[in-house]
Amino acid sequence: MKKNNDEFIIKIILGVIAVMVVVGGIALLKSNDRTVAEDDDDGYDEFVVQEEEKNIHNDYSLPAEIEPVQLPEDPEATIGFAPKQLDRLSDHYVLAKYEMAQDSIIYYYQSAETTSGERFMVICTKMSKDDYLNSIPTKNVRTENYKDIDLTYSERQLYSVPNDFEMIEPIQKGIDEGTMEIEYGNSLEEVIKKDSFYWYDNGVKYEMQVRNQDLPYSLMYDMARKIIDAE
Repeated sequence: MKKNNDEFIIKIILGVIAVMVVVGGIALLKSNDRTVAEDDDDGYDEFVVQEEEKNIHNDYSLPAEIEPVQLPEDPEATIGFAPKQLDRLSDHYVLAKYEMAQDSIIYYYQSAETTSGERFMVICTKMSKDDYLNSIPTKNVRTENYKDIDLTYSERQLYSVPNDFEMIEPIQKGIDEGTMEIEYGNSLEEVIKKDSFYWYDNGVKYEMQVRNQDLPYSLMYDMARKIIDAE
């Protein structure tokens, strides 16, 4: 009789365990469903955020949000020469302002009213060919020829420092190897990316200088050629 009772108790315990396993499995499935649903929601939210966070400052396929300012009509009267000039280098980069001085003019191109630390400049300076050749980098450069004009490209880490900065060996080594440049007169020390194209055309040094951006080489080269082709 006792044996039958033991068997009965064992069957009850096994039944309870089976029920618990089934209930636990259902709860786990519901939890997984809820997690998947939450993940799906997060994924959707993330997609929406990414769509909303397209950045005019680093998406070079986006058109400019501003209209270009008017080019100076007679720069030669002020700076002594007439550089090739454009108010729009691409759909993304338009002329935001310019600064004229004796024998030079700087054109600033932007895509929006404000910037996030990036700079795009075309600097035109009247000088001799010898002075031009002495002014451009010669180490770690790439050269293209377009319409009998040599275009020199350099990619550097620009170290901006205060005037009282004392040179250190790693920076001097980078300068000697053509991987770094130093610029004095900054209020603090910072390192930014600087890419430049240089060329000489009709007595004028052109420098297309891009700071703190990741412009593809091909895009910069296309814009340089566009300036050379300008009337």
